[in-house]
Amino acid sequence: MIDNPLHSSNMPRRKKSVDQKDLPALFANLGHDGCSVCLGGLFKQSRPVALVRALMRSGLRHLKLFSSPGSGYDVDLLIAGGVVSETYLPAVTLENRLCPNFRAAVESGAIKAQAVDALTVVGGLLAAANGVPFQPVTAWAGSDILSLNPLIERIESPFGIERVYAVRAISPDIVLLHAQEGDEYGNVRNLSKMTYADSLMARAGKKVVISVDKLIPRETIIRNSTETTIANIYVEAIVEIPFGAHPTASYPFYSMDNEFIEAFADLSDEARRIGNDAALREHLSHHVYGPFDSFEYLDTVGGYRRMSQLEREARFL
Repeated sequence: MIDNPLHSSNMPRRKKSVDQKDLPALFANLGHDGCSVCLGGLFKQSRPVALVRALMRSGLRHLKLFSSPGSGYDVDLLIAGGVVSETYLPAVTLENRLCPNFRAAVESGAIKAQAVDALTVVGGLLAAANGVPFQPVTAWAGSDILSLNPLIERIESPFGIERVYAVRAISPDIVLLHAQEGDEYGNVRNLSKMTYADSLMARAGKKVVISVDKLIPRETIIRNSTETTIANIYVEAIVEIPFGAHPTASYPFYSMDNEFIEAFADLSDEARRIGNDAALREHLSHHVYGPFDSFEYLDTVGGYRRMSQLEREARFL
């Protein structure tokens, strides 16, 4: 009988949990100016926002930004902070409106927005996850994306049939993910279904850092091993940050804070229209650069009174 490695007492284990105050230094050590960063989650669901704020405080600049096919608030926050130089994003939207900082940066030429689609990102991540240099994709035939997308090429099939298209492997230097639960060894459980490509990103990335709303005992992971969605072998560090996805949602724990997102978008839109970003800078200082940790951050967004409202909303959705 072969022992289950999760139950083996002889298996060497390394605790991967870190304190959130150490995140900026961790990112500065893992990355470099101009490195590639990939964000998980989907639109306003399970986005790694607390990790994004720590990344902004790390001092890293000129980032090449990737994301799951649906991105929004966290991308716009990074761009507002001036740390992004190039994007590979199929969709950047707040769903009911455009992302103002992304729009302004593209219009002014402050960032270079590459024309990529969802198949590019998912195909590229799949290639990296499988350890191959490219992933064939057939759906691009007849599309203008072929002349605009820098990550795809037309190739000859090794089996003598018609030419096919391929996307090169995407292996980001740093992958940031948010999940609901995990243990101190880096095993993760996504309780939300709105994760899309998170497990794929974990396999494709060079260094993967994950925030979780709750750290749970390893014994809980072992007893319910089939519920593990990302194994610790792919994880560089895991950090417990209650409400770490705020203002996006982390179901089933809490809903999205649309009021906060809309207020940020209004400030950003005003800065784009009138060319005065003083109010936006004050917002970043108050919510991103000022708070020492997530507890101080939560105090700036309404504290537990507001978080309890979002928890209640999640129970009734």
